[in-house]
Amino acid sequence: MDDRTGTTAYKSDSNTIEIEPSASSLSFEQEQFMKDVQQGLTNSPKSLPCKYFYDQRGSELFEQICQLDEYYITRTELALLNKINTELAQMIGPQATIIEPGAGAGIKIQALLNSLDSPHSYVPMDISKDFLFYSANIIQSKFPDIQIMPIQGDFTHPVEWQGREKHHNRIVFFPGSTIGNFDKQSAIEFLNSMRSLVGSTGALIIGADLLKERYILESAYDDSKGVTAAFNKNILARINSELGGNFNLDNFSHRARLNQREQRIEMHLLSKIEQTVSIGSHRFSFASGESIHTENSHKYTIDSFLQMASAAGFRALKTWTDEDELFSVHYLVQNE
Repeated sequence: MDDRTGTTAYKSDSNTIEIEPSASSLSFEQEQFMKDVQQGLTNSPKSLPCKYFYDQRGSELFEQICQLDEYYITRTELALLNKINTELAQMIGPQATIIEPGAGAGIKIQALLNSLDSPHSYVPMDISKDFLFYSANIIQSKFPDIQIMPIQGDFTHPVEWQGREKHHNRIVFFPGSTIGNFDKQSAIEFLNSMRSLVGSTGALIIGADLLKERYILESAYDDSKGVTAAFNKNILARINSELGGNFNLDNFSHRARLNQREQRIEMHLLSKIEQTVSIGSHRFSFASGESIHTENSHKYTIDSFLQMASAAGFRALKTWTDEDELFSVHYLVQNE
């Protein structure tokens, strides 16, 4: 991966992944973070990129979200993946290199790796360096015969993986509903990048959340325990700790709503009062009730998702859904 995304080098033996810090990565990441925050808070309406949710604390909060009763997505997809893992393994074949953008805790990949015939290697990618290498060590300890090659950086940028052509059977595993965080054009660009990564002989296994009743969707993104609210506000905490901001988190409230026209759940942080916030030497004013738009999560029908995949040069060899048609998994290959 390009140095501009904060890539770090690594060493690997059968049990341990060690980080060799990059001298420039942290300074660039902070500069890019500041640039994105300044641009987003200057815009009207205000916004912040959802990728900055995922520092160590944000990743931990998201794992808690995945355990919530209201958050149907993870348990539904896990059940579906467990049901189809044997079939997936047959389609993937032996000696595969599994690439997982946004790997997180690596829970879903473990079931797939267990099902595969002699997998060659696993390449987790994540923006959160600490969480990435923590998870990579866990995977390595459970699968000592598989080469683990973590890449730290922003997978929304084109992936430059030196030596990837040595790995012929490349499978990108992109579970969850992260594709929903992209608008349509950005989603097509991301899928194009993944198509280039897997090459003509590989495949993309991708999850997509399906459009459903409002109350199910809004409850999933605004849980009764307030974990999603803490996750949303964590982006402000990051700005405070990393960029010298002085956000008072108590002065903002979490809101999740379904935008029916755009077929997406939107997450916002609403200013409870009229206030001014400083970030370094920059000052940003908020009216009472003004919103910072922090995340979109687009929902799909099977047809709308496959049309988007086709626009990126993919076709589906197979699509699976759970019995209640809450979630979908697609096995995509390049168009012939």
